[in-house]
Amino acid sequence: MVKRYSHIAIITVSSGKLEHGEWVEGPSSDTEVRGQYFPSNSGNQIKTNPDGKEFTVKGEFSTQHKKIEGATRIKIESIGLDAKIESWEPFQTHTVIYI
Repeated sequence: MVKRYSHIAIITVSSGKLEHGEWVEGPSSDTEVRGQYFPSNSGNQIKTNPDGKEFTVKGEFSTQHKKIEGATRIKIESIGLDAKIESWEPFQTHTVIYI
């Protein structure tokens, strides 16, 4: 039997602020999230992130965890993945992190 959510990801939330017109990095925190990672087979899927910029989907991480505001990176040690989060989209029963 295949486990539905077999991967454990570490989600990094970075914080910072503008100070005198320059970005100052704040402390970052990590959250453990259980889900399933699916790599992109074709590299042909184009999506738009919340900033309106298009990106090519390299993989998807499906989870029941709610979206974490400010999440910037996803790390899944069991498969050697450490990537920037391009978009985190909510659906009715789950959310999907696109990288």
